[in-house]
Amino acid sequence: MTGKKIGAAAIGGGAGAIASQIPGLQLLNIACCALVVGGGILAVYLALKDDPPAATAPYGEGAKIGALAGVFGSVLSILLGLLILGGLTGAMGIGALAAESTEDFEALSLFSTIAGLGIIAIVGFSLIINVAFSTIGGVIGAAVVHRKAPAAE
Repeated sequence: MTGKKIGAAAIGGGAGAIASQIPGLQLLNIACCALVVGGGILAVYLALKDDPPAATAPYGEGAKIGALAGVFGSVLSILLGLLILGGLTGAMGIGALAAESTEDFEALSLFSTIAGLGIIAIVGFSLIINVAFSTIGGVIGAAVVHRKAPAAE
């Protein structure tokens, strides 16, 4: 995969991830992860728009670019989500909680462990969903961007 295609995947995945964090606009992801699919379509468009006409659509290449866009988008979405979550927990004062007794410390420790496992599960689920739907977007993008070669006479 060329640098141009990797860059296009990063832009497409990043656009989908950033759009997914905007309040109100993020509701489009309820409709079959529309923003993630759109990121895959954008990535393939940017990568293949200058390719010469061909007899068949490059579905395999579109799927690869879309999957890579899903990885980039998932990583960026997770990082943005953690930044937003970190700001919220700081504003709510959760970080200032102190364990006054042994029972409080054990409860806080258990809560931290469960929260950590939850974050790991969310990261894994996000990666799987983003890659799957962005790959679908990549295949759709390959069909949309593809230009047929002129018929031989």
